[in-house]
Amino acid sequence: MTNTQPTERPAKAPNLPPPIGRSLSVRILDEGMYDDLRVIMKTGCDASAAVRQALLLLANLYYEAWNRGHYPTGVAPVIETANIKPYKPVRQPDQHV
Repeated sequence: MTNTQPTERPAKAPNLPPPIGRSLSVRILDEGMYDDLRVIMKTGCDASAAVRQALLLLANLYYEAWNRGHYPTGVAPVIETANIKPYKPVRQPDQHV
């Protein structure tokens, strides 16, 4: 069937991620983004793992903000703080302290 309104734009598809198993390319836009990635990679992970970790963290924050009713679904919450557990090194059996 032809479109009777040729100037009418087609409905915008919802923003969806690439299909599972498909690669995702992210351009490093500036030095700040480069530095952010470098900081995460100091843990020993590669760039892909760093992006996956950042994505997981942000997605969980958004989900909880929406699920708890703090923000309407689809509205990016303003993140002001982060709670971080104190570092507790794992003692090895040969450490006598």
